[in-house]
Amino acid sequence: MVIVGVAAFALLRSFGSVLPRGPTGAQITQASQLAQERIELILGRYQAVGFTAVNDPCVGGTPPTICTTVPTGYTFVVDGFAPLVPWNGNPVTNYKLITVTVSFGGRQLAQENAVLASY
Repeated sequence: MVIVGVAAFALLRSFGSVLPRGPTGAQITQASQLAQERIELILGRYQAVGFTAVNDPCVGGTPPTICTTVPTGYTFVVDGFAPLVPWNGNPVTNYKLITVTVSFGGRQLAQENAVLASY
């Protein structure tokens, strides 16, 4: 009984030191919302300018007013505009797989994907 008690105490103590360093639910939720928002802006850009000119409207030059200010500590990585890829077993490379990754303090908290088609 004493051995089980000591082991349980050590296990709970290790969780107590790890949990405060993990992301909070609020941070994960905000990162998910930020990733979804950026994907929606990119999809809107795709509808406006077409497949070949689509880009991240919040990067480069003066971003439009629709782009929200990124909260302190959050970073975005948007990837997938350049390479054309096959999709869903179709060997024709007429698709772009756009990936938006949101991190906070160097830890990835959310990732959203969208597939854009050239048709």
